[in-house]
Amino acid sequence: MLLSIKNGSLGNLIVVLSLLFLMIVPTANSLITYTATVVITPMQHVITSVDPDSARMLKNVTAESGADSSAADWEDILDLVIDDDLGSGKEIFHYAEASKDYAHWYRLDSESSDYFKMEVRVYFETFEVTPYGWRVFVYQADANNINAGYYVDGSSSVTGWTTIDVSSIIHQLDGQGFMKVRLISRIGSGNEGKKAIISEMEWKLTR
Repeated sequence: MLLSIKNGSLGNLIVVLSLLFLMIVPTANSLITYTATVVITPMQHVITSVDPDSARMLKNVTAESGADSSAADWEDILDLVIDDDLGSGKEIFHYAEASKDYAHWYRLDSESSDYFKMEVRVYFETFEVTPYGWRVFVYQADANNINAGYYVDGSSSVTGWTTIDVSSIIHQLDGQGFMKVRLISRIGSGNEGKKAIISEMEWKLTR
């Protein structure tokens, strides 16, 4: 744009330009003034589902107190509970007669203190009665005897996956380098002598 300046008007022009400068500078400064909001996102928890390192069915054992070594017999069921075959499971049950129970135990060679939440997921293939009451014990450091004072009770009424949160008991094994639980048919829950068939199992761990 061309400006035409007449005699006597230069002083007026300088005054006008100065006023414009004073008006523009604050406005320009306001344009570069920002309010910064910092959003801190916590680290996402890593959730991992893993197969057990070993699993057995104890036969003819007193499920709520007997050591693994007291069972009359046992069967290695690891391959069965990790084969993704939902139609060929193994039973748990409780008989009123002592030492006649069938129970499962599952072990993972991982340190429990590395996780803040630990779950056992089992796939119930069939029930002979519903609801079917169960109990999960944590083992002692010797990996042979259960810790009878630490268990989780629950029941299942439909076949399929049941997730059992064992975080409240499994930390009894902190520092041992392994996690091991026993799943039994809960005594006094109305399913004495009745079987539940379990065909799959996995650990669900949350850091």
